[in-house]
Amino acid sequence: MTSSSGGYANVDEAKVTTRNATLIKDVFRDIPGVYVSGTSGFHQKIYMRGVSDRGLNISIDGAKQTGYNFHHNSDLLIDPDLIKAVDIEVGARSVVNGSGALGGSVAFKTVDASDLLEDGQDIGAKIKMGYTSNNKGYSQSAMVYGRALDSLDLLAAFKHYGYNFGKSGNNHRVGGDGNDINYLFKASYSFLDAHKISLSTEHMQYKGLYPFRANFGIDYSSGNVIADRKYERDTHTIKYTYNPSDLLELDVTGYYTDHTLHSKIGSADKIGVETVGSKIGAKTKFNTGDFAHTLRYGFDFYRSESYAKPTNLTPEKLNNYALYLEDAIKFGDLTVTPGIRYERHELKTYNGTAGNLKTYKYKFDAVSPAIALDYEIGKGFGAFASYARIFKGPDLMEGMLASGTYITGRGTQYTDWVGNDNLKKTTGNAYEIGGRYKGEFAERSSISLIAKYFRTEYKNLIMDTNAARGRINSTVTRRNAGNVDIDGVEIFSRLNLDTLSLAAGYTHQKVKYKDRVASNAAGTSFYSSTYLGYRDLGDKYTFNAEYTIPQADLLLGYNLIYFAKKNAMSASSNSIVKLPSYAVSDVYVTYMPDSSRFKGLEINAGLYNVFNKAYASQTQQSEDFATGNAEWEPGRNFKVSVSYKF
Repeated sequence: MTSSSGGYANVDEAKVTTRNATLIKDVFRDIPGVYVSGTSGFHQKIYMRGVSDRGLNISIDGAKQTGYNFHHNSDLLIDPDLIKAVDIEVGARSVVNGSGALGGSVAFKTVDASDLLEDGQDIGAKIKMGYTSNNKGYSQSAMVYGRALDSLDLLAAFKHYGYNFGKSGNNHRVGGDGNDINYLFKASYSFLDAHKISLSTEHMQYKGLYPFRANFGIDYSSGNVIADRKYERDTHTIKYTYNPSDLLELDVTGYYTDHTLHSKIGSADKIGVETVGSKIGAKTKFNTGDFAHTLRYGFDFYRSESYAKPTNLTPEKLNNYALYLEDAIKFGDLTVTPGIRYERHELKTYNGTAGNLKTYKYKFDAVSPAIALDYEIGKGFGAFASYARIFKGPDLMEGMLASGTYITGRGTQYTDWVGNDNLKKTTGNAYEIGGRYKGEFAERSSISLIAKYFRTEYKNLIMDTNAARGRINSTVTRRNAGNVDIDGVEIFSRLNLDTLSLAAGYTHQKVKYKDRVASNAAGTSFYSSTYLGYRDLGDKYTFNAEYTIPQADLLLGYNLIYFAKKNAMSASSNSIVKLPSYAVSDVYVTYMPDSSRFKGLEINAGLYNVFNKAYASQTQQSEDFATGNAEWEPGRNFKVSVSYKF
């Protein structure tokens, strides 16, 4: 896992296993500028620099994830156990990182057979079992992988994780009572030295008893009914790569993803978003005199369509096309990277009253330049700065609105739609400046530090009127919801002393709402864009220590995350939300023998939330941090997993 300008951390498959990750937040918590909320896979959400996952570009094996089905659920369904790497770009810095990346991008990559096969090995397998005490969860997984004819790689993986409701530190129920099932199949064939074609299919499913409003506390209200629900994702990809030399590295990806929520919402019981897309990216390296060039260029396309069955009266369709060009020009110790991106964004929606709806289209074009500077000062010091113009057109409304109906005391009614001729595209300017240091003072000892200041100015943020007082609005439309400036500081440092590794991080951000649009006559409530978080957040501090004992094949670890208290203004009102501080400590140990007959064995165990702290994430939607209405996080949790690779 990498991040911009030298990286905050190197988090890969090893971190997923040592932390016994069951949710993405278990491995993202150390990264400055990144926040993840949610107590189950049904509603885990990623935030970056004040922007929600609906303002990020998220992909899995190159397949864009756009599963906005229901505003109380997550858009991202993924099993950390199958992740081998994640490329994280905190903030908008490069034109390469895809459409709609207001706050950054996250590219998940799942494991391949080549990652698991040892030198000279043609076939192998890995079995794993795990236990989590807080929710009495048991997991079982198996992978089989191999290589034939020195060119054909195959992998099949399956996992099941069954669990009950967990408990917070103050004995509130959290999460769900269900079963997660995931399977992944991959095949890749290399031929004629420089060619490779790969196929993959993945299914991710959460099924069980979950609250209707999964992002609120289970005890939120009598209306937060716990019922049997299912949320699933299917992703299929085909990829072709051609790498004959530095003059051409070609990567072509086609994909299909379907997010489906099986839950009774209004008149619909099967809600989803289908996305099909393609990406053609190329990289060329060459020199012109004293200048070394790394040219990146390509084309992106995706099409998304919502559905809400059985009625499915008002499905929306979105098409997005993009071309980009970027050249990293290195001259001595200075690298200048100019880039430009062109996007065409088209959304087919509706206008008119029920029974007389007509097609309505939004069309936007945007040219977005960017430039980045990086200078190696010398003796381990470096400095960098960047500017990027950002753009995002209106997304699909949440999938449930594709039903075209809503429920009242009079029964099923039909929804009116209003096309907004005055809707403006969301644009902005993203600035970043910082410095870094990396030095070695012994063979296995080093120190590194990276610090950034960022500022992003968003204009004409878009929101949709999707729900009102727990019900679907009788009339749905899109509108601009004002402007927002977000600035902050991110710092990360690491000290390696032979077998001891110490790391610390700090995040500060400040959100300033401007030109807000009132949603009531009194002017006390405001429209808020779904691209943003619910409010500003307190400062985040992280600390991690790991000590390796080579003679015993052991790794010992400690992790701390602390959020400072803050009085933060709500994004949708003038109310001040009092965010309490909290600190959570984890300890963990890994045993992985490197030789003898036990080679291939790995045991990971840990005690998470050691002091049974009762706390709720500052990113939660509820403004209540004191009662059962809060979305409490799990209390003390013992996790253990045992795997064997052979």
